[in-house]
Amino acid sequence: MSKKFHLYDIIMVLSFFALWVSIQIPDYMEFALSYFLILTIGVGHGANDLKIYFNSKRLSLKKIILFISLYTLIVLAGFALFFFVPEIVLTLFLLISGYHFGQEHFEKYDLATSWLSRIFLFSYGFSIILTLLLIHHKESVLIINDLINVQISYTTLLYPLIASVALLALTSIKVLSPLSLKTIGREIFYLVLIYAIFQTASLLWGFAIYFILWHSIPSIHSQIVFLEGTVSNFSIKKYMLNSLLYWIAALVFLSVLYYFLKDYTTLFLSTIIAFLGGITFPHVVVMNHLHKK
Repeated sequence: MSKKFHLYDIIMVLSFFALWVSIQIPDYMEFALSYFLILTIGVGHGANDLKIYFNSKRLSLKKIILFISLYTLIVLAGFALFFFVPEIVLTLFLLISGYHFGQEHFEKYDLATSWLSRIFLFSYGFSIILTLLLIHHKESVLIINDLINVQISYTTLLYPLIASVALLALTSIKVLSPLSLKTIGREIFYLVLIYAIFQTASLLWGFAIYFILWHSIPSIHSQIVFLEGTVSNFSIKKYMLNSLLYWIAALVFLSVLYYFLKDYTTLFLSTIIAFLGGITFPHVVVMNHLHKK
């Protein structure tokens, strides 16, 4: 069994530990811990995007400056546009995140690249996002309606989820055919476990568990292997040092944001989502570049 599969065994244990922690701490601490993890490890897993993109590339200084400028512009544009057309940016954020979640999760299998596999990866990640929102629909619908100008309902989430699950089932027949029944069974077990986590945890804590443990940590693992060739104590320390300024900036951002907006919940959430959306768009492009290697 590869180290990547051992990693998922650890992730399962940590998922149960995270659920236990949520029972032991008060709601306000769970709320703070969720945002802390999302804006440190979650945001930090994109800290080495530029290094990943430039790795093994011989580019002129002009092209490097151009790429960095374009990357920054996309982040700022995604952030700003959320406050003008939130329904469009939020929709794009969810759709792109769905594909990115699926792509990262199945990267370990080296599935053949095709339009069918892309539909499969998208439907996998998107169905996970919609499942979380639907399980906690009373809370998620209120939050979304506060964030955007379009009013959504339970069925607004239900129908896309049904379509996404149907696409997932149909495309998996072809896309997963090279995998063994044991491997497919393991993936089904992961889905059941993720569903149980969403059913048990709160909306925010459930998202934090999935985003940090099931997405960010495997992504960091892939990035370290890509940059250093192997995962070791040395390569992990090197990755963390390279990400340190990014993580510190995220913590400062969270602290300042919370200080000024702690009494304005909707604006606080809008800013967080706009920030995540802004950095997600270019990050997905970079990670797509990594997975093509």
